[in-house]
Amino acid sequence: MLTFYTIKMSMLFNSYNRQVMHGLLLGDGHLHKNKGKKTNPLYTQTFGQHYELFAQNVFYIFKDFCTTKGLYTYKVKSGINSPFYQRYIVRTKNLEILNEFFNVYYSLNSQGKYIKILPLDIENILTPIVLAFFVMSDGNYHKQHKIIRLCTNNFSKTEVELLSKAILNKFNINNRIEHVRKNQYIIVIRRLQVPIFQSLIKDYIIPSMLYRIGL
Repeated sequence: MLTFYTIKMSMLFNSYNRQVMHGLLLGDGHLHKNKGKKTNPLYTQTFGQHYELFAQNVFYIFKDFCTTKGLYTYKVKSGINSPFYQRYIVRTKNLEILNEFFNVYYSLNSQGKYIKILPLDIENILTPIVLAFFVMSDGNYHKQHKIIRLCTNNFSKTEVELLSKAILNKFNINNRIEHVRKNQYIIVIRRLQVPIFQSLIKDYIIPSMLYRIGL
């Protein structure tokens, strides 16, 4: 039985929220759910010290689904003699609405651990907003080669091929798959296609992150 709170959260979590969540989950965003316990998932993501504005933007989008500590920061060292680096964390409450994302982005492996997977219907999921937040979350622009790279390292080759094909079919943007290291692959937006890709998503990229698409 749906509670008033559940219905209210479902109404607040609109189409834009959903598209942003898809984009973040394609990138560095994560959903956490305690295995074997009847708890709803929560979204969490860590942002580096240069991405405070992006972290604030994501928190603002999901602020209705976070506690007062939904955005917090801490300092960490990469080594004993290294300087401290700032980190920003965005974290939502445990939300029933996030089950719809958890069910398509996560699967139990043979060791009984949840791993992130690519939704089989990714072509239907992709929108300019989804791609924009994917790039901001885990994409970059190669100045020398003038290409845009989507870091899909955590997905299998078959999944990366599916995403590559979806981008071509949905937006007619030619791209290629590049093997970067053992069993890890990324998607490269070809140089001649970069202006088309930029035009598609630039209106949804926050100003401090435009450099990630070469603007």
